[in-house]
Amino acid sequence: MKLTDFIVNDAIITELKATEKEAVIREMMYSLKDMQKIIAKDVDSIIKSLMKREELGSTGIGKGVAVPHTKHDCIKKIVGTIARSTHGVDFNALDGERVHLFFLLLSPNDSAGTHLAALEKISTVIRDNDFRRFMREARGKEGMIEILKEVDGIQV
Repeated sequence: MKLTDFIVNDAIITELKATEKEAVIREMMYSLKDMQKIIAKDVDSIIKSLMKREELGSTGIGKGVAVPHTKHDCIKKIVGTIARSTHGVDFNALDGERVHLFFLLLSPNDSAGTHLAALEKISTVIRDNDFRRFMREARGKEGMIEILKEVDGIQV
């Protein structure tokens, strides 16, 4: 699986306005809604599901990265987006550090294999120090998209 299979380029947020956990998730959800990837009436229900997942344990996995994710019955096709915060957000990350890169992943309820494959792809790329640094330093949305294509092996 490739990041470009499920990341919605037009929903990428190059600088989050939000400064706290739920607001970050909400801003990313509205970005997907604005790109018609999520139906407006489902936004609050999905946010509730994402926050319930956060209660089980923070998806702030460390090294400045968080991967909020959930499966939900209103999601028909796996979809995600990325957001960046220059100043970082306290996301209760496992290492106690502020989070600068967010990968939001939404999957249908019946997509355990696909959901895990997408999480595995995300976890593989975010382990790379250069990838994290390049994404934090990328110039605009186009720069971030170029990096995604590069890690997916797509010619840019």
